[in-house]
Amino acid sequence: MRSPLMTVVAVLAGVGSTACTIDVRGDYAVVREEKRFTVSGEPDLHLRTFDGSIQLKSWDRNEVLVEIEKHGPDSDAAKALVVNTSQEGNRVTVDVPNPRGDGGGFHIGQSPSVSLVVTAPRRMKLDAHTGDGSVSADNIAGTLAIDTGDGSIRIRRVEGALKAHTGDGSIDIDDAVGRIEAQSGDGSITVGGRFELIDVRSGDGSVHVDAEEGSALKSDWSISTGDGSISVELPGNIDAELDAHSNDGRVRANGFSGVSNRNEDDHGSARGTLGKGGRTLRVRSGDGSIAINRH
Repeated sequence: MRSPLMTVVAVLAGVGSTACTIDVRGDYAVVREEKRFTVSGEPDLHLRTFDGSIQLKSWDRNEVLVEIEKHGPDSDAAKALVVNTSQEGNRVTVDVPNPRGDGGGFHIGQSPSVSLVVTAPRRMKLDAHTGDGSVSADNIAGTLAIDTGDGSIRIRRVEGALKAHTGDGSIDIDDAVGRIEAQSGDGSITVGGRFELIDVRSGDGSVHVDAEEGSALKSDWSISTGDGSISVELPGNIDAELDAHSNDGRVRANGFSGVSNRNEDDHGSARGTLGKGGRTLRVRSGDGSIAINRH
């Protein structure tokens, strides 16, 4: 009886290449490759794939490990997927172009995709994009830009300046320190941590922000959704000018003196000074309730 799984292992020669494995299972195949790059200090990572997930992890080595998974309807199609890699100093580039060129066309069976798992020094510069796929990261720091055309974003233990965008999917950022800009065209957004700046926008989805003790408005904050509820948890000693409004929903600021709540049948608002005032905390919902709560 023929096994449904066949694995072929081959060692590849060349700079940055370690090994290649081919898994054939049913009507699809996965080709796995590794690339390694030695860096000195903070790497500058540029990651692009037309379709596939991206996962980022950190370690204490002066090395970037890129694990590549090519998915295709058969082993020949998977092997034919092109992955361009290069290094210039600490700049490491991984670029996976769409084999269909403009991204059009119709495909029966397993659609081709290339996923990336990248392990690098914790502090980095990052520009990561996938046309269609989820992005996740754990324990990274630096100036970070993450984008997916269609997929969720999950970030844990992040420090620095993070920009996260998805055209369609949820965003979940936890244990963050620094500046967070998160935007979803269609999906819920949850962020928690100690913040200097928050700019969170969902076209359609609920938003939850948990600003922990030590958060401070170094710039104006903006939290909004086109359609969904918003909840904001704030430390009691935060200083800000609150400006919250919903076009269709009740608005309440709980536990803060100096804030007036006004609610009518079809909309609500809450405005006033938190602590000593200062920068503006702007909260907007096109259709949904807003709750501003004190820890």
